[in-house]
Amino acid sequence: MALVNQAKREINAKIVFFGPGLSGKSTNLKHVFNKLKPEFRGAIKAMTVQAARMLFFDFTPPGDGNVHGFRVRFHVYTVSGPVVDPAAWKMVLKGVDGIVFVADAAADRQEDNRASLDNLTSYLKGYGQSLSSIPVVIQFNKCDLSDALEISELERTLNPSRLPSFKASSQSGEGVLQTTLGLVKTVLAGLRDKGLEGIAGGDSLQRIVEAPAASAQAAVAAQPELRQPVPEAAPEVQAAEMVAAQARAPETSFPKAQAPQAPSAQDQTASAPAAQAPAAEEPLSLEVSGAPEAAGPGFFRLPLTIRSGARTKSVVLTLALSLEEG
Repeated sequence: MALVNQAKREINAKIVFFGPGLSGKSTNLKHVFNKLKPEFRGAIKAMTVQAARMLFFDFTPPGDGNVHGFRVRFHVYTVSGPVVDPAAWKMVLKGVDGIVFVADAAADRQEDNRASLDNLTSYLKGYGQSLSSIPVVIQFNKCDLSDALEISELERTLNPSRLPSFKASSQSGEGVLQTTLGLVKTVLAGLRDKGLEGIAGGDSLQRIVEAPAASAQAAVAAQPELRQPVPEAAPEVQAAEMVAAQARAPETSFPKAQAPQAPSAQDQTASAPAAQAPAAEEPLSLEVSGAPEAAGPGFFRLPLTIRSGARTKSVVLTLALSLEEG
């Protein structure tokens, strides 16, 4: 689901290249990246997710890429490799606004194409979506190879719903930009139809991005040995993290420790023993109560237990990590 950043007057939308292993998803993404002018795109990044390699970058489309006066920034993702853990795909697909299904045109890859399309349908169903509820285009890749099937046969077996389709060769670049821009235009049209009220507001975006940082500061303050230098994320990583944040569960904030109130003169007279040892002065400790778990691209959760005397509270700290090149 697209997110609005009111401060920057920017809408962040998410596109995913999906398809069977070795169908050309990563080659598509890299070709689009290389064809865009540097002033329109951020840096391309790679990250390991569930033992798979995720590639992503962001760009703003040149020309008429505005929605009701807000600039739209597209975040493009894919996961590469012959076999990908379903958990990795589910993380990447959460909150998606548009999908390019990259099908391999080779005759011996049609079972793989159908299985991958079934998986995509299943993953989207888990989020209450379908191939008809969000913009999806099909790219018939590797059509330049000698063992490629005819487009009519590929359409018959893989595209009975008559989704928009494109003939392409990701190696030569033929049809790649047309595929991507075709999807971008459809997503932009959908955002314009929804209007800003139909897109997640800036306030919710601020809660998604900033709350984990506040929670991390609380944890460091409570347990100094956790203190480590954290590099400042590059702008393109920050933008990617805003969209990747949709893949994790809502964060849990640490309870604020209440400062002990000074007893009034009447309280001191009526209850002197209680004033000597107020309950608020009990020490506050923080313990790691379990192993860290991956919570989406660039995020992981750390279960913690807060203790204050006989009282305990279990919380989950969500941390965001970024990769710096240099």
